[in-house]
Amino acid sequence: MATITPFRGIVYNQAKAGGIGSLVCPPYDIISPQQQQALYRKSPFNVVRLEFGLEGPGDREGDNRYTRAAALLDEWFKSGILCPSRDPALYVYELEYTEGKRPKKLRGFICLVNIEDYDSGIVKPHETTLSGPKTDRLNLLRACKASFSQIFSLFSDPQGKVSGILGQITRQPEMEVKNSDNVLHRVWSLTDKGDIEVIVREMADKPFFIADGHHRYDTALNYRNERRSAAGPFTGEEPYNYVAMYLARLEDPGLTILPAHRALCNLSGFQPRRFEEALNKYFDIERIDFNDRSESADRRTLLDTMAHRADHAHVFGMRVRGESSYYLLTLRSEADMDALVPDRSPAYRRLDVSILHHLVIDTLLGIKMETHELGLNIEYIKDAGEAVEKIRDGTADIIFFMNPTKVQEVKDVAAAGERMPQKATYFYPKLLTGLVVHKIE
Repeated sequence: MATITPFRGIVYNQAKAGGIGSLVCPPYDIISPQQQQALYRKSPFNVVRLEFGLEGPGDREGDNRYTRAAALLDEWFKSGILCPSRDPALYVYELEYTEGKRPKKLRGFICLVNIEDYDSGIVKPHETTLSGPKTDRLNLLRACKASFSQIFSLFSDPQGKVSGILGQITRQPEMEVKNSDNVLHRVWSLTDKGDIEVIVREMADKPFFIADGHHRYDTALNYRNERRSAAGPFTGEEPYNYVAMYLARLEDPGLTILPAHRALCNLSGFQPRRFEEALNKYFDIERIDFNDRSESADRRTLLDTMAHRADHAHVFGMRVRGESSYYLLTLRSEADMDALVPDRSPAYRRLDVSILHHLVIDTLLGIKMETHELGLNIEYIKDAGEAVEKIRDGTADIIFFMNPTKVQEVKDVAAAGERMPQKATYFYPKLLTGLVVHKIE
């Protein structure tokens, strides 16, 4: 049974710290070194100094970016830069944005969720995690005993009972900020005990599907286990048994998944003609030749064709370094995946990313799945134009263009107890870090 609860979130005192727009930052794992420096310059109180602090040349045990974050957090508490909310609350969080030319809104809420082991079936992951980011996040959690961002998860609410309560809030938000990609973020605190009780009751029998933040959930789970082991007897009500989570309705039309294209590099001995022959065993191949003037339009044709076929075929786009052609690759038979990975669920075998990683990258190119997870030969890129630049500058040998994974596919794979290959989804927009902080103790 899922247990959620309101909490007294820690928020910025904007009268002392400045406007919220100068204080928040994107998720740590998409911040470039240049962005990190720019956020430092933006404000002496920007949350990046806590969530993703700069490393120093003299860093060592006892004096590093984790210990500096903990000291700074304590200093901001004492000086009133950060303050606890007066009453326990659920924090209603709305993201307003444009996808293509379509305006969208996604409204969910931030709460505390009782940390559950995955085998309970209550919290369902869908992506594989890496050890490096989990070690980093665990070091920060140990030092600060606080989380500055939320795990983004989905729940099913077909009748809209929870979203109906959230939608009743029409007053001015307590926080409102438009970030660099023109997404408007709004936050309201919901303190009405009656509304909270209804939401808690409605959520009690629902599983949660992690959309974004697998590393952070794994970290919270590891930290909980670490604390339990050190404490001995425990009740389950200790603060370290809970993690901050943003919950949005799975059926919400404001939910968007963007594709994550793949750029493959450092392919020793790669022979394009031999690779094309190998592809022809499994895929129907269509070629779109281009010149300098037509390249952009032909790329658009490729992506539009992929999107048009997404509901009835497994199709990828491809470009190879040194060639003036785009390729459309359409899988001929799903039976090839049934034979290749018979031990996986049908939901997993039918994913475009599974087909690309197992059949094309692993089998045909010889880059094994465990290597994918290390990121040694693969870069994941959200923007198709940026992916093309990797070919133009010689960084990549091949780029594969992807259709976005569908929300229902995320649910089906997670419900089957499986995890997709790395970066199978790119949920958009990303939650901002620093709007509501959860202090564990």
